[in-house]
Amino acid sequence: MHWCSDLPEYTSIRVRKDTKKLLERTLIELEARLGKRLDYDELLRILARSVRARPQLLKLLIINPVEEHDLDKAQRLLRSERRRDTRF
Repeated sequence: MHWCSDLPEYTSIRVRKDTKKLLERTLIELEARLGKRLDYDELLRILARSVRARPQLLKLLIINPVEEHDLDKAQRLLRSERRRDTRF
Protein backbone atom coordinates (compact mmCIF):
# COMPACT_ATOMS: atom_id res chain seq x y z
CA MET A 1 0.00 0.00 0.00
CA HIS A 2 1.40 3.37 -0.96
CA TRP A 3 1.76 5.71 2.02
CA CYS A 4 -0.16 8.60 0.42
CA SER A 5 -2.99 6.61 -1.19
CA ASP A 6 -5.47 7.93 1.38
CA LEU A 7 -4.61 11.57 0.75
CA PRO A 8 -6.92 13.61 -1.48
CA GLU A 9 -5.57 14.82 -4.77
CA TYR A 10 -5.10 18.57 -5.13
CA THR A 11 -4.45 20.82 -8.05
CA SER A 12 -3.41 24.42 -8.51
CA ILE A 13 -5.47 27.17 -10.06
CA ARG A 14 -4.27 30.55 -11.22
CA VAL A 15 -6.08 33.66 -10.06
CA ARG A 16 -5.18 37.31 -10.26
CA LYS A 17 -3.84 38.96 -7.11
CA ASP A 18 -7.00 41.05 -6.67
CA THR A 19 -9.12 37.88 -6.93
CA LYS A 20 -6.96 36.21 -4.28
CA LYS A 21 -7.46 39.20 -1.97
CA LEU A 22 -11.21 39.01 -2.52
CA LEU A 23 -11.13 35.28 -1.71
CA GLU A 24 -9.04 35.96 1.42
CA ARG A 25 -11.54 38.54 2.68
CA THR A 26 -14.44 36.20 1.90
CA LEU A 27 -12.67 33.36 3.71
CA ILE A 28 -12.12 35.49 6.81
CA GLU A 29 -15.75 36.69 6.85
CA LEU A 30 -17.11 33.17 6.40
CA GLU A 31 -14.82 31.76 9.09
CA ALA A 32 -16.07 34.43 11.50
CA ARG A 33 -19.68 33.69 10.63
CA LEU A 34 -19.30 29.91 10.94
CA GLY A 35 -16.96 30.02 13.91
CA LYS A 36 -14.46 27.57 12.44
CA ARG A 37 -11.35 27.52 10.26
CA LEU A 38 -11.77 26.88 6.55
CA ASP A 39 -9.31 26.29 3.76
CA TYR A 40 -9.61 27.53 0.19
CA ASP A 41 -10.97 24.20 -1.00
CA GLU A 42 -13.86 24.42 1.47
CA LEU A 43 -14.45 28.08 0.59
CA LEU A 44 -14.63 27.36 -3.13
CA ARG A 45 -16.95 24.40 -2.54
CA ILE A 46 -19.30 26.59 -0.47
CA LEU A 47 -19.28 29.31 -3.12
CA ALA A 48 -19.84 26.83 -5.96
CA ARG A 49 -22.69 25.11 -4.13
CA SER A 50 -24.38 28.41 -3.32
CA VAL A 51 -24.29 29.44 -6.98
CA ARG A 52 -25.60 26.05 -8.11
CA ALA A 53 -28.33 26.14 -5.48
CA ARG A 54 -29.28 29.67 -6.45
CA PRO A 55 -29.03 30.06 -10.22
CA GLN A 56 -30.63 33.51 -9.97
CA LEU A 57 -27.37 34.73 -8.41
CA LEU A 58 -25.42 33.57 -11.44
CA LYS A 59 -28.00 35.26 -13.69
CA LEU A 60 -27.62 38.47 -11.67
CA LEU A 61 -23.87 38.43 -12.19
CA ILE A 62 -24.32 37.85 -15.92
CA ILE A 63 -26.86 40.67 -16.24
CA ASN A 64 -24.67 43.01 -14.16
CA PRO A 65 -21.14 42.17 -15.25
CA VAL A 66 -18.36 43.50 -13.08
CA GLU A 67 -15.47 45.15 -14.84
CA GLU A 68 -12.00 44.02 -13.78
CA HIS A 69 -11.31 47.32 -12.07
CA ASP A 70 -14.66 47.59 -10.28
CA LEU A 71 -14.16 45.43 -7.19
CA ASP A 72 -16.39 47.76 -5.18
CA LYS A 73 -19.36 46.86 -7.39
CA ALA A 74 -18.60 43.16 -7.00
CA GLN A 75 -18.36 43.50 -3.22
CA ARG A 76 -21.67 45.42 -3.08
CA LEU A 77 -23.40 42.72 -5.13
CA LEU A 78 -21.99 39.96 -2.94
CA ARG A 79 -22.84 41.77 0.30
CA SER A 80 -26.43 42.43 -0.77
CA GLU A 81 -26.87 38.80 -1.75
CA ARG A 82 -25.19 37.63 1.47
CA ARG A 83 -27.63 39.69 3.55
CA ARG A 84 -30.52 37.88 1.85
CA ASP A 85 -28.91 34.47 2.33
CA THR A 86 -29.95 33.00 5.67
CA ARG A 87 -28.28 29.59 5.26
CA PHE A 88 -25.02 30.63 6.99
